[in-house]
Amino acid sequence: MFGGILSTLRTTVQRLVPAANTLLPTPGGPQTQAIRGMAKLKTHKGTAKRWKAIDKGLYQRRQTGLRHKNLRLRSDIRRGKHAPVVCTEGQKWHLDRLLPY
Repeated sequence: MFGGILSTLRTTVQRLVPAANTLLPTPGGPQTQAIRGMAKLKTHKGTAKRWKAIDKGLYQRRQTGLRHKNLRLRSDIRRGKHAPVVCTEGQKWHLDRLLPY
């Protein structure tokens, strides 16, 4: 109902006063164009299922290689794979981007 009136008013005021367009409400609501155009930070779900954040800003995951064909491994190597793996500095940079929250 008021959308046509506001847009007509906005264009009229923009012609008269160029800086006044920031004072008028936008048709979509109280958001400005800058806020509406920002990209969302999205969590990479595959990474979120595998890595968990721990203290000091690091991440840890379970070690791979325990599903099948384990009889050929020595028992100490099999037991060692039960310990969690902490990320390296190179992985931390990627994980910070993949897990923003």
